[in-house]
Amino acid sequence: MNNKLHIGILAAGKGSRMESDLPKVLHQLNGKSLIDYVLETASELMPKSITLVVGFEKELVKNHIHADNVDYVSQDQQLGTGHAVLQMADKLENKSGHLLILSGDVPNIKSTSLKPIISEHIKKNYAATVITAIPTDSTGYGRIIRSNTGQLLKIVEQKDCNSIEKKIKEINSGIFIFKISHLFKELRKIKSSNAQNEYYLTDVIELIGKKMPVQAEIIKDPSEVMGINTINQLSSLENSAQ
Repeated sequence: MNNKLHIGILAAGKGSRMESDLPKVLHQLNGKSLIDYVLETASELMPKSITLVVGFEKELVKNHIHADNVDYVSQDQQLGTGHAVLQMADKLENKSGHLLILSGDVPNIKSTSLKPIISEHIKKNYAATVITAIPTDSTGYGRIIRSNTGQLLKIVEQKDCNSIEKKIKEINSGIFIFKISHLFKELRKIKSSNAQNEYYLTDVIELIGKKMPVQAEIIKDPSEVMGINTINQLSSLENSAQ
């Protein structure tokens, strides 16, 4: 077991673009629910704890999972990723170590890709690490803004990007590792003044980055971090898997 690692999985979304009454994470990819892939990866990393943030039709999600080693917290209003992670504060805030944030609708992420990034983060005791990717099409994803020397400055969501930022190819995968002692303190400071009126987890990166360097590690295979937001994306992932 990795005593310094905790994992939080965001699984509260309704997935309104999935055109279904099923919670997004229960949609199936090649006969297996999206959340099952993510939980498998989480278990392979042998964390000290796994916490699932549930919301829409949460009882369906819990009944599907049936796992003894998973804790649940509820996000009853969908107010963004920052708000979702804040729901874990009661369970995790007083723990030492680091929290890896995964998304319940990103089924292809591999533990073998995450392990070296997690090891480096824990060994160097970083405050925050963002996992990024360079896909062929970055539309819809938050863009990674770096300084001339390659230092991560901030992450700008697609809807808040200006015309220059939209041309940036490097994207935020939505997978983060935070030092727990920094995370919740900064999370309470973020505001929802953006195009979505949501509390973005990415704003925490900017707050932490003002005090200390934040790492941004590019994952080799961008297909591992592609999320599923529509039925079309789900079927194109099924086809590529076959």
